[in-house]
Amino acid sequence: MWAGICDQIRQQIRSGTLLPGDRIPPSRAMAEELGVSRGTVLAAIELLIAEGLLEGRRGSGTFVAQDATASPVSNRRQKRLPPRVLRVIPDVDPSTDSRINFQPCRPSLEAFPVTPWRRAFAAAAEFTRGPDYGDPRGEPRLREAIATYLRRARGLQVEPDEILISNGAIQAVHWLCRLFARPGDSVAMEDPGYPLARQAFELNGARVVSYPVDEHGLVVDALPADGGGHRLVYVTPSHQFPTGSRLSRPRRVQLIDWAVANGVLVLEDDYDGEFRYDVPPLPPLASLSTCGYVIYLGTFSKTLFPSLRIGFTVAPRELIDELAAYRNALDYQCGALPQIALARFIEDGDFERHILRMRRIYAQKRRALREAMADCNFPGELCGIDSGINGTVLLEPGVPPARVVAAAAKRGIYVTPIERYRQHPVSDDRALILGYGALSEAQIGRGIASLASIVQSA
Repeated sequence: MWAGICDQIRQQIRSGTLLPGDRIPPSRAMAEELGVSRGTVLAAIELLIAEGLLEGRRGSGTFVAQDATASPVSNRRQKRLPPRVLRVIPDVDPSTDSRINFQPCRPSLEAFPVTPWRRAFAAAAEFTRGPDYGDPRGEPRLREAIATYLRRARGLQVEPDEILISNGAIQAVHWLCRLFARPGDSVAMEDPGYPLARQAFELNGARVVSYPVDEHGLVVDALPADGGGHRLVYVTPSHQFPTGSRLSRPRRVQLIDWAVANGVLVLEDDYDGEFRYDVPPLPPLASLSTCGYVIYLGTFSKTLFPSLRIGFTVAPRELIDELAAYRNALDYQCGALPQIALARFIEDGDFERHILRMRRIYAQKRRALREAMADCNFPGELCGIDSGINGTVLLEPGVPPARVVAAAAKRGIYVTPIERYRQHPVSDDRALILGYGALSEAQIGRGIASLASIVQSA
């Protein structure tokens, strides 16, 4: 009971109800009013005197101490304000509740194998108890499952101790920038490129230098022959974000040679490389390099679902050790339960069955996108859909993308101009990015028909 009396008096002092010098009621009167013993009230007063909030004056009573309200929050006449934020973080990947959402990189969940996933989670619950946080590299069972999958599906000769589990690929980008680039160092990126990666570099103090892409991916010839002082180069070779082009094999070899010659670390983000259609697979950069200059970043956000928050980094063992030590100082590791569930999901073959199923579904949606554009004589060229779940529409000259985007929004359709993904705007940008993965074929048809009418009248 005395603790409650203490809290009440503290709150009155902090709110300004009681001011410095105010006399509090005598202990007998307070005890009668509260219906408690005088001893309880005296115990509370003694504690508050010890805290410096009250002071006793012989023969006069007990008063609020003169310095008890030194904090501004105690002044009832002063508006309460939170501490000022020193850095405002822009939202570079805003969400939308549009009726038809062509936002890129959104996977379909319509055919997700719920029953096998629940079974994997139920089994994982039997193996996750333990007194320790676990290995900062991630659960050994998941690293083993990923290594086996990458050897078979990607041709990457990787061992479990060359893999580290992260909360998505972007978390690993933050770590790698911290470990390999000092504030002020430069990092090379594609332009247009992935805005979250650019933001990660900038938040860690790096200076981003952008280089152009074309239908064959990053223009490696545009990179400075002497390395330009770059510490890292970030690329999306399997399906360039957001244009959809694929880095050709000659350029892959050329990029690795450039990186090795100049001591630049390559970050290869393979965010949706599992999904390709009528084109042959191209080897990951990491499978072409034997010098340890390529770090391979993977994620399950596109193949399963984003809120799973599991990605992985493949790198030489020594680098993984450094990453693990840094990660251990930050947050130990990802949650064990989803990691072990995912390991079981991969081990049982459910993951690869899901990939094959989704590849067929996305191929059908890609065909629906093409047919919808043909049916309405869409005034623009569709490209960048050999792989992945995004496409690019190149509008005809004279059609302003910003006007199309604004008109589409009024109709409940979300579509992104390519300009949003550029570090340096280009005056003649005419491209729109269409993410079709999460849409039904009917939504694709309706959305394209509406966009066609908007473009034709723009």
